[in-house]
Amino acid sequence: MSRMKRFVAAAAVAGVGVALLAACSSSGGKKSGGSAPPPTNAAANGVNDMATTARSGVKQGGTFVWGLSQTIPNFNYNELDGTLQDNVYVLNAIEPQPFHFNAAGVPSVESDYFTSITKTSDSPLTIDYKINPKAKWSDGSALSYQDLAAEAAACNGKNTAFKVAGTQGYDQIQDVKQGANAQEAIVTFTKPYADWQSLFSPLFPHTLDDTPAAFNKAWADHPLVTSGPFKWGSQDKTAQSYTVVRDPSWWGNQAKLDSITFKAYDSPSAAVQAMGSHQVDYYDISGGGAYQNMQALHGYTGVAIRQAGGSNYRQFTFNTKDAILSDPQVRQAVFLGIDRARITTLLMGNLGGTPTPLNNHIFLKNQAAYKEECGDLCTYNPAKAKQILEADGWKLNGTYYQKGGKTLSLAITIPADTPNANQESETAQATLKAAGIQLTLNTVPSNDFFDKYINVGKFQITTFTWLGTPFPVGGSVSIYKYDPSNIGQNYGSGGNTTINTLLAQSIQSTTPAQENDLANQADAEIWKNAAWLPLYQRPQIFGVNDKLVNLGAPGFADYHYEDIGFKA
Repeated sequence: MSRMKRFVAAAAVAGVGVALLAACSSSGGKKSGGSAPPPTNAAANGVNDMATTARSGVKQGGTFVWGLSQTIPNFNYNELDGTLQDNVYVLNAIEPQPFHFNAAGVPSVESDYFTSITKTSDSPLTIDYKINPKAKWSDGSALSYQDLAAEAAACNGKNTAFKVAGTQGYDQIQDVKQGANAQEAIVTFTKPYADWQSLFSPLFPHTLDDTPAAFNKAWADHPLVTSGPFKWGSQDKTAQSYTVVRDPSWWGNQAKLDSITFKAYDSPSAAVQAMGSHQVDYYDISGGGAYQNMQALHGYTGVAIRQAGGSNYRQFTFNTKDAILSDPQVRQAVFLGIDRARITTLLMGNLGGTPTPLNNHIFLKNQAAYKEECGDLCTYNPAKAKQILEADGWKLNGTYYQKGGKTLSLAITIPADTPNANQESETAQATLKAAGIQLTLNTVPSNDFFDKYINVGKFQITTFTWLGTPFPVGGSVSIYKYDPSNIGQNYGSGGNTTINTLLAQSIQSTTPAQENDLANQADAEIWKNAAWLPLYQRPQIFGVNDKLVNLGAPGFADYHYEDIGFKA
């Protein structure tokens, strides 16, 4: 289950963040008896492991199944229920995006869709998008400025009937007008917006964005209009799978593969078994017992392990609307009662190096702006947690604190069959007990985790993964912005006006240094607010059919789907 802290709206990975590819072969796996390679969680930033191969070295034809960690509740990524990394995997094969990114997150114009994207003015900020005249939607219509205009209007937050995941960036757009012709869009902003390159990704047809009804529900079952090297093929609800097929109308390099089937697995263990039996060619083993998964997969012939610097992190989110957790003193005490170093060692220690907790909400450790702003909340301190609670009127009664006749008892909601979420929660349960705080585990079906619990605020504490992006500040606003009228991806309704102001100032900066400094000031305030507790940054580790090329551990890069295939 993936939610990616990407460009405008963030996306997250529930317990494991599984991303799989499966082959059409159904032959059983064969143990090789080899030992696992030396693991690492310190891969260099800007480097990935994709088995990059020229198109001439890729076999024409074939298919595989890309396993997902859950079914997709809505294929509109900008709609609240659609912000899943699993959804991004599907959409990037069939929908436009303005930019490609390399392993370090450096953008370049996606020339199949845009011949140029140019900033023509800083005051007001103005961007000129020239659309490739060859670019068409699957209904035969040309991509046009109307598609950008409709997406901006749907996502700017002015019409609350649109159930948007986040408005960041779009709410700064003054207008989108036609340029010299319908294939030129002139986008003008009301104020500077540092992360403007993050917008319109993916770009959807204006028919999806023209009305709230279409935006919210039209693509809940499947995408209706596509534009990519692949197009929508079919779905099998019983098998929990979706198939995209090569689009012969695609004007760019034709896809090497005939089709890709994306299949949801109910648990990471089922996906690992499928990979071992050669039903899966590509599987994200970064979460859910990553070291054990790596050991198991290395025991099979034909399976390679590809690794890169991680772009995602684990965290706990607190619901500030809860009667107990509405008190920031209680939240700070819970922070101090969770031994994050112990959790990090337990989950990451077997992957090499000496992993330490992540101490920033916005920047990852392999990003230059990373600073530790956590102050007194950095370190596990159950004694101080007790002091805070007692100053707040709580009294220890046996093992746990009580106040007004009620025990300080909390529940953490986690998806089923997610080993890392379970281990994190059980460790927090044990260390919180030493601080006089009771924690119980509430396990719910994986397919229901986001749309029936997290998105609707039906939890006290929860845990999932945020995926980092090349635009960490803009990608963070929808998470940390406090807006009672539009929760967006601030699932626990944390934050305050100080955080809002600092994030707004950061994203309106005109220099990277100013943007980063203000973002770190915001991070210090986010720590004090104590509604989100980062745990640890994860490496990218993928199990891959060793014949599969142009796919693997991408770093901050995205995939060129038309180049994915098997070695010739």
